[in-house]
Amino acid sequence: GRSTVCMNQQRQISHANRMYGDDHEDMYPYGVPKPIDVVNHPHYEPWGPDRGHGVPPQQQFFDLQYITDTKVWMCPSDPHPQNYNWWDYTVHPDFTEGSSYMFSEDALFGVAWKERIALRFDRVWQPSSFGFMTDGWMCPNGWTWARVDPWDPSHTEWWHIRIDWSHNNRVSVLWGDGHVTSELQRGITQRVREHPLFNY
Repeated sequence: GRSTVCMNQQRQISHANRMYGDDHEDMYPYGVPKPIDVVNHPHYEPWGPDRGHGVPPQQQFFDLQYITDTKVWMCPSDPHPQNYNWWDYTVHPDFTEGSSYMFSEDALFGVAWKERIALRFDRVWQPSSFGFMTDGWMCPNGWTWARVDPWDPSHTEWWHIRIDWSHNNRVSVLWGDGHVTSELQRGITQRVREHPLFNY
């Protein structure tokens, strides 16, 4: 039942994402406070004036009134939504109670940073296999959906695992084409693409 509620919430977020695109030239939420032609990874500017001033999708959707109930962002299976880590983002005053969902880092700013283009819906390669968002306790996914797979051998640090709950070893995934499914955590990188433009 909690998994069903979680997936229904993600469908609401999917609808908000589509409304955002309708109002912003078919683009995905862009969370970096710089023009695309000069955006950098925040960690490369640790003391720069723009570090930590991005606006994550949760706050953008709230400010634009696409989602007005912040409880939509909290998975009922998440025991500690308050421990949500906003990473380099600081503009989230309306979400002090937390969130349970994380986004593809490439979708948030990686495409702009690496490719110098805006991520529009029509640029996503095979959107039905691109994972835009899933359960997790940190705003970005760290460039790979292995971050929600506790069995993945690549994990060597505590922060590599970005989820502290599951739906019976499954996670809810919001795909690039807007549909939502429940996916096994084990081996999720074989089924869910992290990058919107390429086959990985």
